Amino acid sequence: MTTLLRAGWRLAAAGLAAVGGLPGTAAAAPLPRAPAAAPADAPFPAGPNLVKNPGFEEGDRDPAAWDRCDGLTSFWVNDPKRGGKCLRLFSAVHIDDFYRRREEMKLPVPPPPQPPRAFKPPGYDTVGGINGVSYWSDWIDCKPATRYAFAADVRSEGGTPKIFVKGYSEIPGEVDDGGKARTVLLRRVTFKIYVDCVPGKGGDWKTSTIFFCPTHDRPDVKWLRVMLYAYWPPENYWFDNIRLVEAGPDAEAPKRWAARAQRAASEAAAEREAKEQEARFTLGYIRQAIERYVRDLGATPGSLAALRVDPGDPRWLGPYVLELGHDPWGSPYHYARTGNGYVLKSLGADGEEGGGDDIE
Repeated sequence: MTTLLRAGWRLAAAGLAAVGGLPGTAAAAPLPRAPAAAPADAPFPAGPNLVKNPGFEEGDRDPAAWDRCDGLTSFWVNDPKRGGKCLRLFSAVHIDDFYRRREEMKLPVPPPPQPPRAFKPPGYDTVGGINGVSYWSDWIDCKPATRYAFAADVRSEGGTPKIFVKGYSEIPGEVDDGGKARTVLLRRVTFKIYVDCVPGKGGDWKTSTIFFCPTHDRPDVKWLRVMLYAYWPPENYWFDNIRLVEAGPDAEAPKRWAARAQRAASEAAAEREAKEQEARFTLGYIRQAIERYVRDLGATPGSLAALRVDPGDPRWLGPYVLELGHDPWGSPYHYARTGNGYVLKSLGADGEEGGGDDIE
């Protein structure tokens, strides 16, 4: 298929996508933030807390069931206001020091952090001004069609940190296996929601709450993780009493899943039909080129390449095509001479002859 013809098909596909005729060709949408499943001021439900070590009271050198503390941006500390333990994140660290410490923390036994360098006020060159500091919980099993309530206590020196709850599904992906690509199931983020944790006045603790359903739109969210996040302004932020509790069923979730599956099936069918139409169009274009070749040389070409490259016959008046690309599934178009003519077709989505999806 010529570049011009293929470009025409791509423009047509883009037009269909714009009006909803071919959604599969549209740009991927950003990961949605699911709506809250209940008002934020609803009573917090009773039930077991799914977060392990929610008050940071357990552990040896670091809080159990949470990330290791790096001693530069994350600290396991005593709470001077209420007693007990809590988690402190510090975002007023130069970004280069943060990167260096992040690499050191990959070691089995990291060295002590080096003294932090000075940064230029107001701190745009700090981790708080660029990346932010993240601190993660352990994995939490997620139930389908279930609403959750989340709450946390936060205080700061004035800034407003965030806390994310992210959901994960098993998505096929490629990994390097000794120089070869191997497809495995990887845990990928398919859901996320966050709460802006407005601190109490005068540096006091304040509780922030949010309700949500991780499987609001898709049933395959299997795990959750809590991410404490401190960023701007560069300063200290404290976190404690992290709570995640089941808040009842989401009866509407299965209906949304069914609707989503139906939309996906319709989009796949539309994309398949568009590719089949493109293949038929290209096959017709190649057949016309073969007819012109036969008219000039008196026989069918030995291969499709002869439509573009002179086979050494003085009667050849080509090229009869400007380009011979692959079919919409990435395979060469299949051509073979027969006793009374030739066979020309696309091998379809499976790329194999006779698989039931060949297009002639």
